[in-house]
Amino acid sequence: MKNKIRITFQFIFLALIIYVAARPIFDKAYLSDFEKYCPFGGISSFFSKLNQDTMACNMSETQLMLGLVLLLGAGFIGKLFCSYVCPIGTVSEWIGRLGDKLKIRREVSAILDRPLRILKYVLLFITIYITMTTSELFCKEYDPYFAVVNLFNNTDINLYFAIAALAVTVLGALFFRLFWCKYLCPLGAISNVFLNVPAAGAVVVVYFTANYFGAQLSLIWLLGGLVLVGMINEVGFMKSYLMPFPKISTNKETCTDCDFCTDKCPMGIKVSATPTVTHIDCHLCTDCVYNCPHKNVLSVSNKKNLKYLAPISVVVLIAISLGLASFYELTTISEKWGKPAGALSVYKQSGLKNIKCYGSSMALKGTIENIEGIYGLDTYAKSHTVKIYYDPAVIPENKVKKSLFTPIKMEVNKIKNGEIDSVQVLKIGIFGMFDLIDFNNLWYSFKETKGILGFETHYGEPVVTNVFYDPSKISPANIKKQIEKDEIIAHKPKGDEKIEIDFEAENDGQVLGKISLPDYRQRIFRLYDRLFNDYKTFSQEQLSVLVFKMPEAGVPALRRYLGSLASHLSADEGIVRLSTRYSGGPQAYVYFDPTKTNAEKIKAALVKTTLTIFITETETKDMENPFHIKPDGEVVQATSLNIDDDVE
Repeated sequence: MKNKIRITFQFIFLALIIYVAARPIFDKAYLSDFEKYCPFGGISSFFSKLNQDTMACNMSETQLMLGLVLLLGAGFIGKLFCSYVCPIGTVSEWIGRLGDKLKIRREVSAILDRPLRILKYVLLFITIYITMTTSELFCKEYDPYFAVVNLFNNTDINLYFAIAALAVTVLGALFFRLFWCKYLCPLGAISNVFLNVPAAGAVVVVYFTANYFGAQLSLIWLLGGLVLVGMINEVGFMKSYLMPFPKISTNKETCTDCDFCTDKCPMGIKVSATPTVTHIDCHLCTDCVYNCPHKNVLSVSNKKNLKYLAPISVVVLIAISLGLASFYELTTISEKWGKPAGALSVYKQSGLKNIKCYGSSMALKGTIENIEGIYGLDTYAKSHTVKIYYDPAVIPENKVKKSLFTPIKMEVNKIKNGEIDSVQVLKIGIFGMFDLIDFNNLWYSFKETKGILGFETHYGEPVVTNVFYDPSKISPANIKKQIEKDEIIAHKPKGDEKIEIDFEAENDGQVLGKISLPDYRQRIFRLYDRLFNDYKTFSQEQLSVLVFKMPEAGVPALRRYLGSLASHLSADEGIVRLSTRYSGGPQAYVYFDPTKTNAEKIKAALVKTTLTIFITETETKDMENPFHIKPDGEVVQATSLNIDDDVE
C-alpha cells in the first residue's frame, strides 16, 4: 500500500485501543475506558443536552467536542474520521482485502445499493432519539466496536443486537465492500448530513424560525428533518454540495483512463469518471492520489501540496477538540423544582466520586428533592462536583451538606467462633472521605490487615469513623497508618486493582473501650427496609408479620439482592413490607395483610428458584434466586413488634 501515512494512522489508533485493553494487566490502578474518546457518543449526548439539559451516561466534554469538531471537519474538509481513525472502518478494509484475495468479495448490485443506504439513517434516528429522550447511550447496545473491546462483558450491551451487528460487519466486509460503513453506520449517516450544507442549513433555519414565531416544535422535528434531507440526498443524488472544500481532482488532459484509481479506492468510487469527485462516499483518504501510476493526474483540489491536508487535519482537529474540552465543563444534569419563597444560595461540593454519570446524578436528585428548603441541583460528572440550590431561611448550609452524606456500616473480616468475646472500638476523624466509593476504598484498605473487623461512619467534618478491631492483632497507631496509606491493592472478582487513596486522620483517635461480641454483631449489621403496595395506608393493627431467621441478610455480597427479593414479593398485593433486623442473629420480617394473602403463599414465594423482578409496572425480568431461605418462623401481629419505618 503506497499511502503509508494513512495506514500508519490506522495502526496508531488500533494500537492505542489495544493499549487501553491491555494496560490493566500491568497497571492494576488503571481502568479501561473505551468510551472516553467516542465521537458518536458525544454527538448523541449533545442532542440529549439540547433536549433534556442532561449529558448521556459516561459522556463528557471530551466526547462531545470530538463529535462536534468531527462533524465540522466532515463539512469543511471531509469524512477524515472514517478513513484515518475509525477502528471498524480500518478492520473492515483489511477484511475486504482478504475477501478480494479469496475472490469472494462482490459489489452490492445497483438495484439494492441505494435502498440499503436508508438503513443507516433509520438507525441514526432511532439511536439519537432514544439517547436524547433517556440520556442513555443506545448505540452501546449494538455497537460492534464496543462489544468486541469489552469482550461482550458489559451490562450496556444487548447481546442479540451486538452479535448480529458484529456478524454483519465481518461477513459484510468479507463478501461486500465495507457493508457496515455504507449501509449501517450511524456516524457515517450524520457525517453525510453535513456534506449537504444547503439542505441541512435550510432545515435548521426553518426549525428555529418556526419556533421563533411560536410553533413550539420539539427537537425531534429538527432531528427528523436533518436525517430526512441526508437520506434523500444520499439515496437520490449520492453527492456532496459546496462542501467539503478540498476534493479529489483529475487532470483529464493527462489521464489515461486506466481506472487504477478506482481499483484502489476503498469505497469503489469511479474516481476518473469526473474531473472532481463529489461522490458522498469519498473520505478524502487520498489512496487514489498515492496509487495513480502517472504524475500530475490526480491531486487534491488541483494542488500537489494538499496531498498531506487530510492527515494534518486529523491531528489538528483532534488537538482542537481536546483543547476545547479542557477549557470548560458542562452540567451532567441541571434540575430545578418547587417554588422557593426567597432568594436561593448555592452550596458546592467537589470530590463526590459517586457522581460519575447521568444515572448516579439522577439518583442523588431522588435523594434530596424531597428535603424541605432544597430547590435544585447541578452535577458535573467530569469533576465529581455538585451544586445544590437551597433557601437558607429554611435549611442551613450544614444540613445541605449532610443531605449528601450517607452513613455506612461495613464488616471487614469475619470473626471465627470462639476466637474472641469482645471487640475494641477506636473513634477517629478522617479527612478526604465522604461518599460510598471512599467508604469502599477504606474497606479495601482495612481488608489488607487481619485485626480490623469492621467500621461505621457518621456525618462530621471530618467524617467520624468508629473502627472495630482486635487489639491483640493491631494497634490504634497501625490503624491510623493503614488509613493514611497512599495506595492499596483491591482484590476484586475481575482481578486485583491498584487504587490511590488520599485519606488523612484528624489525630491519633480515641479508644472508646470494648463492647461484647453480640453487641458488635448487632451494631455492624446493616438493616434493610422496603415499603411497597401502599404500606402506609395500613394501620399496624391490620398487619401480620412472618418472622424467620435469615443469616444471608448479614452477608454483604448477598445484601444487595434484597431489593430484588422485595420486588419479587411485591407481586403479591397482600405483601407490603420486607425488613431485616438483628435479634440474636439476622432476621427477616415480611409484613402482609392477612385478608389478601397468607404465610404459606409468602413462604412459597421466598423459596422459589427464580425471582421475578419488576423493571417497570408492566415489564419484568427473571433472575436466579441467590438466597437459600428456610422460612421456618412464626407469624405475629405487627403491633407486637417495635420496628420503625427505616426505609433504605
